[in-house]
Amino acid sequence: MAEVRWAMADEIEIEALVIRGRVRDSLGVALPRAVVTLTGPGGGRSLVKTRSADDGGFTVTAPTHGEYLLAAFSPQLGSQSVAVRLEGRAVEVEFRIDVPGATLQD
Repeated sequence: MAEVRWAMADEIEIEALVIRGRVRDSLGVALPRAVVTLTGPGGGRSLVKTRSADDGGFTVTAPTHGEYLLAAFSPQLGSQSVAVRLEGRAVEVEFRIDVPGATLQD
């Protein structure tokens, strides 16, 4: 029984370090294969790097709790970044990278 508790505690701890999200353009269209990078709060060396899936979705796991900079880059549209703080629960982020010349309709 103790092993199950530890396994569950480990899963909860890992979940607390997870950042999930989507990369979309300003019109809401998913951006597949966008590069998503996690760095320390001051930028610098990348700690985790992945690419978004066909639906724009991504998941990264931070090495520990704390503050990070999460960035998404699309070769066609450019990049966007956001500060993220991990404090014991998973975080969700949605990037909206501007499409040059596009205007949003209400």
